[in-house]
Amino acid sequence: MKSVWKTSGGRTSRSDEVNILATRPEVTLDFCYSEGAGEAPEADSAPVVARIVMNPAMAKRLAETLADVVGKHESAYGSIDEKALAGGKLLLDLVRDLGVPHGFEYSFKMCEGLLLTNRFLMTMGKASLGKDYQRRVLELCTKLRAPASFLEAIDRSISEAYMLHFGFEASEKGGMHKIYLEFPLPALTEPTLLHTSYKWDPLRPERHTIGRYVRYPLLSYEETTERVRDLLAECRRPGAFEIADEFLRLAMPRLKKSFHYLEVTEEGTLRNSFDVNLYSASLTMGDLRPLLLRMAARYSLSMEDFSARLDSVQKTKFGHLTGGIDRDGRDFFTIHFGVQPRRR
Repeated sequence: MKSVWKTSGGRTSRSDEVNILATRPEVTLDFCYSEGAGEAPEADSAPVVARIVMNPAMAKRLAETLADVVGKHESAYGSIDEKALAGGKLLLDLVRDLGVPHGFEYSFKMCEGLLLTNRFLMTMGKASLGKDYQRRVLELCTKLRAPASFLEAIDRSISEAYMLHFGFEASEKGGMHKIYLEFPLPALTEPTLLHTSYKWDPLRPERHTIGRYVRYPLLSYEETTERVRDLLAECRRPGAFEIADEFLRLAMPRLKKSFHYLEVTEEGTLRNSFDVNLYSASLTMGDLRPLLLRMAARYSLSMEDFSARLDSVQKTKFGHLTGGIDRDGRDFFTIHFGVQPRRR
């Protein structure tokens, strides 16, 4: 006989902590609620909002039902494992599950006393995702806990994009997932929005930002270095422009086609930086080793550790140089390198 549940007299209580006591005849669940959001309640002060006492057989059925419900929730909305959400593997798995060819690029970021290496970007043509690209992208972002406002913004503008970039960056504050929408460039000589980026920390909802990547077309070497000099003038310590200028002087005579020069800002942050794509110069990381070592020394990094990292990528192709002020107001450089195709 099927039970009929009458919920009108039920009392709703919220809980963010549970204490379980098991004895031979029964299992007791005390549900508590802490005053501070996200903080575990103190054992001697947490108010019990509900106490449920059940026999062991009922407890076992509850455990099995919860496991099934949580599994379905994760299948629909993504992992609730904080360790998985805070790392990059989940994104790698989700992009792999899309089953489409994509480019994979590494990067590392330097700022004072800090080398951040757990960073990557995956690039694909939107058309490769098929006619239901919108649903597939929004599902992926949902599983990475993108803010609702980001999902709405992506939903509105993705039809205008032709390339998609998914990325991850780890920092001392935690991991951030990223999606860039890349738009077709009109045949104009005026500065034009190339990318809009959406970046968020899945475990700290307050950490999120929208970035604008504006391309300045047809710049000469002199015009490029003038803009870079102006941006790097904000750096507190000297030497940033001289290093960037050496990269440009070495790469630009070897460029086989025009290059993308971008300037980047992020809403609500101090981010103000440039990004220049120098892949077509066909330089390797080994070609740039003296410059990279000077850059590391400027940021007071361990030269032994950094040299060992360079040894492992000596023959890898150098890609982008990014520099300026990051979202936390720090002077930084980021090196992108080693883009490679992946079938899936």
